Amino acid sequence: MANLNHKSYREIATILEKYGISGMSDVSIMRFEKNDRSMPAGMVYDKITLLLTEAGVGITNFDTWEWTPTKNGVYSFDAEVFDVEKMYTNFLLGVSAIGEGELDFKNITEDTSGLDWDNGTGKRTVSFEWNGCTYTLEAKCEHDWFDFDIADGLNKIIMENGNGKRLYFANDGYQECFIFYRDSEWADAFQKETGMSLSE
Repeated sequence: MANLNHKSYREIATILEKYGISGMSDVSIMRFEKNDRSMPAGMVYDKITLLLTEAGVGITNFDTWEWTPTKNGVYSFDAEVFDVEKMYTNFLLGVSAIGEGELDFKNITEDTSGLDWDNGTGKRTVSFEWNGCTYTLEAKCEHDWFDFDIADGLNKIIMENGNGKRLYFANDGYQECFIFYRDSEWADAFQKETGMSLSE
């Protein structure tokens, strides 16, 4: 497997663009380069995960706190979720945005009535319509942490009812998660060239 950290941010962005991942502006790349120059000697960030976060994190309106996903080929989110009340609604919107019209989830509703907000426990459900059918997924609550059983459940639905593509998952080694919607040929080539491990 390759390791791209010896390459420049622009070189890595060009590789990601070859795999359909966009949204990494020159301004962002210059910011990352400046940050690297200011870091103490020996401290190194993983460049590819910084670029993937930039491409997939979406846009937050800080006046209204409304979040809008981007359609840049990757969905990125922190597993310790900021907007807890819409945790799985936003997850479905983020996945839908990378589906290029194939994951057109409609009428998303999230039921949090089963949660004990004070203790950060309980269960919630999120329902959505896709391709004329309604699906419901159930998540366990652990305060503001994302339940990855939801991601697995959604992937099963996609694989059973889709067109051969599936969700692939990766992380930055900490809390940032990356989701791609691709076929196995793409996943094999992406892993080989970038050195990033994808899980199913």
